[in-house]
Amino acid sequence: MKSQANNKPKILVVDDEPDNLDLLYRTFYRDYKVLRAGSGPAALELLAQEGDVSVIISDQRMPMMSGTEFLSLTATQYPDIIRIILTGYTDVEDLVEAINSGKVFKYVTKPWEAEELKAVVRQALDTHNVLKARTRELTRTLRQESLLNTVTNTIRSALDYRQILQTIVDTVGHMLEVDVCLLRPFQENQLVDEGFIYQKLPEKDTETLGQGDAENVNQTFSVSSETPLPLLSQTVWETREVQVIHDVASDERIQGDAVELRSRAAAFTDANICSSLIVPLICRQELMAVLALHQCYAPRIWSEDEVQLVMMVADQAALALSQAYAYEQVRALAQREALINTITSAIRSSLDPQDIFAAITQKLGQALQVDGCVLSLWTEDDEYVRCVGLYDSSEDVNTHSPTNIEDVKTHNLPQSQAPIKGNPILQEMLRTQEPVIVPDMGQCSPETKGFDLHLRVPARSLMVVPLLADGKSIGSITLKQSKKSRQWLPSEIELAKAVAAQAAIAVQQSHLYQKTREQAERLLELDRQKTEFFQNISHEFRTPITLIQGPLETAVSEKEGLSYEQSVIALRNSRRLLRLVNQLLDLQRLDAGRMQPSFRPCDLVEFVSQIVESFRPY
Repeated sequence: MKSQANNKPKILVVDDEPDNLDLLYRTFYRDYKVLRAGSGPAALELLAQEGDVSVIISDQRMPMMSGTEFLSLTATQYPDIIRIILTGYTDVEDLVEAINSGKVFKYVTKPWEAEELKAVVRQALDTHNVLKARTRELTRTLRQESLLNTVTNTIRSALDYRQILQTIVDTVGHMLEVDVCLLRPFQENQLVDEGFIYQKLPEKDTETLGQGDAENVNQTFSVSSETPLPLLSQTVWETREVQVIHDVASDERIQGDAVELRSRAAAFTDANICSSLIVPLICRQELMAVLALHQCYAPRIWSEDEVQLVMMVADQAALALSQAYAYEQVRALAQREALINTITSAIRSSLDPQDIFAAITQKLGQALQVDGCVLSLWTEDDEYVRCVGLYDSSEDVNTHSPTNIEDVKTHNLPQSQAPIKGNPILQEMLRTQEPVIVPDMGQCSPETKGFDLHLRVPARSLMVVPLLADGKSIGSITLKQSKKSRQWLPSEIELAKAVAAQAAIAVQQSHLYQKTREQAERLLELDRQKTEFFQNISHEFRTPITLIQGPLETAVSEKEGLSYEQSVIALRNSRRLLRLVNQLLDLQRLDAGRMQPSFRPCDLVEFVSQIVESFRPY
């Protein structure tokens, strides 16, 4: 910013007489920068070229345009200039009208006294300085009021903190005419990756852009996937004090031997930032965000008024962010409860485990906006993990598939080829029974990089959450980010743990359901075998009873004894019936576990004959 402290004030003398112009020039050139014009139109052209003139001394009687007419035009276009008129005539009415309307500060009659004219010019210059200071103060006040009104209106009209932050950087960057204005929120004890930026394009670039392109200059940025930290994000750091940096090249907060300072200095150099103003947004002694104003290519001396203005805006913005964060937390809690309720309803409404697992991965993946979500079942004794639920965001985008649980693909799931014992992530989770967070896979060991997720694109960032039942791990939920590293927030980790708890319940219910179904099928088979057994036994009982009952009924009806043949048949079948009864009793004892073996000598030929006789057809 240019300072006028060492520059001479400009005065413009206008007279159609060259001698008068020379005289006026010689009178004032030592103390002022004197501009000369021979007519009113020429003076107007000179004002348009030079600007920033403090005092005009004009003759009244001039061709083409009188002094009062000329000064009337300058009063409209240049209201801060103090106007003095020279006259050798007694044009009382014109002079009185010009003075009363405020277009003329004073008039001086010809011939004039040099010292008297100098005194009048000094008074005029003092008046000009007062007016200019008042105008500057009024402009500053109006700018401050406009900026605060914009921020306040945004606070009242929007609860979305992203909209609030973008409006703040746009307004502050435009009002203070900085090259870059950016802001990074501070959440969960760290500056988050998401940020908001306003960039001022060079004039030649702005002229070539349409309105739609110009609006794209103000945008939200995220941490680049190519570097651990983006260029601009390194120019904003956690601070609770206002940092006024007039010259980046010599400031100890930028330059230094520490690794952090070297990285910060490199970022400022690459971005061509020469001056910065770093202002924290603090509400109730809690850091909400950090605002940075950068001037590029040339140093800038930040005035006290500018610093105070930005601090006032920061106070209002911090209050707005506090309210917006509270609203976001309530909404996030509501979304979490809704997600848990949805998953719980899916568990209760379906008996198919695949439908339940697919619903869990889909809902959790969409809630956390990840690229992939995998639900796997495994224990410490297994060799490989078994995928039972898979959500891939690329399939939703490519196939435009609906988000209903009934439409989630649940079959043909891939099988993992990654051994459990050789995977450091799973081993760490088995040891701690806590989620394993990997913000950037590029900084991990080769074994970790080979973690199998069944997804098309390799993972860049991971969160693996265990499924615990009775203090043991029975599986895991893995969340993946593909294109960029991701700092997983504690709220996201808690949500994943809550869903994992529900998933563990679903797995236990699935096992119980499978066990119950197998038991039911086994009972049905036993019931079928029992029915078949009793049908066979009924047949076997009825046959000897009939052969015994027939001869006896004949003997009773004829009132005669049995013949030898009939007696043989009756005896044989009665023995057969006895054997059947004994066998049933033996089976009952065997089923009750009360069968006692007994050993005695037997005739093998007779034993075989008895067996053959038992199966002889009748």
